[in-house]
Amino acid sequence: MSAVESLFGMQVFDPEVYFISQLPSVLLWQDVLLICGTALLLSFVATLYPAYRAAQIEPAEALRYE
Repeated sequence: MSAVESLFGMQVFDPEVYFISQLPSVLLWQDVLLICGTALLLSFVATLYPAYRAAQIEPAEALRYE
């Protein structure tokens, strides 16, 4: 945030307007890995039902009404 403030020459959180002048943050790699892993797992699980339904359709039957 300090890089943005120095680049544009203004304060993002002006102390006269806001109660806080900065937002503290901590990056925990365990949280990043957990979120990425959960997103990948949910994406994989979301593909199972459509793939199962598509596997049940006979190709000739699907192309018959095209």
